[in-house]
Amino acid sequence: MRILLALIVLFCLAACLAPAGLSARMDLSQTSLVDLSVFAPEIGIDLRYRLTDNIAQRPLYHAKFPALLHRDTAKRLRHANRLLKKSGLRLVVWDAFRPHDTQLALWEASGHDDRYVANPYRNPSLHSHGCAVDVTLQYLDGRMAAVPTKFDDFSARAASDFVHSDPVVKENMRLLKDAMWAAGFGTLPHEWWHFMDKDYKNLPFIPTSTLPHELQTMIRSSS
Repeated sequence: MRILLALIVLFCLAACLAPAGLSARMDLSQTSLVDLSVFAPEIGIDLRYRLTDNIAQRPLYHAKFPALLHRDTAKRLRHANRLLKKSGLRLVVWDAFRPHDTQLALWEASGHDDRYVANPYRNPSLHSHGCAVDVTLQYLDGRMAAVPTKFDDFSARAASDFVHSDPVVKENMRLLKDAMWAAGFGTLPHEWWHFMDKDYKNLPFIPTSTLPHELQTMIRSSS
């Protein structure tokens, strides 16, 4: 009886210590994805599509939807974060793997503007391949670093090559780009926060139907 009681206590402790992003039961082993909160816990997570402060103006993910990336892309992101740490900064992820259903919702919210949102009917977003990531910067003491714009800001100031007058912003963007480029990422012209794995052509689209059922239930429809 004492042994059984001890086992129950250990099980409960393990459940309490399980990562917040995924439940202890969710199995990603049949996918190419990893949970960043486990794979690279030193990287911050602030998924904007869990909230209303985005182009759709409503949550597109469940509050516990995890930040996922293709394993190879996650390795590159972890490397970039280690490079930034030398300058007292770390990455915070605004969006990572994006299910195709979410991309459909964003396409509608954008007014079908493929300058900023990939047309899901023509070419699936690289986010839906798990090889694109949206990031911002944070100081290691917890303060958010100065960056050009908020997420989903589609003004000229959000362009990756926009020349900003604020020297702090300019330096932060230099550090971010240098780290991401060195780790093997490319940029997107209209969004300073968006980076894609340079080997994206080798990383296939990930259908929603191949995801664990629990993860599928965390995705909101386009309606």
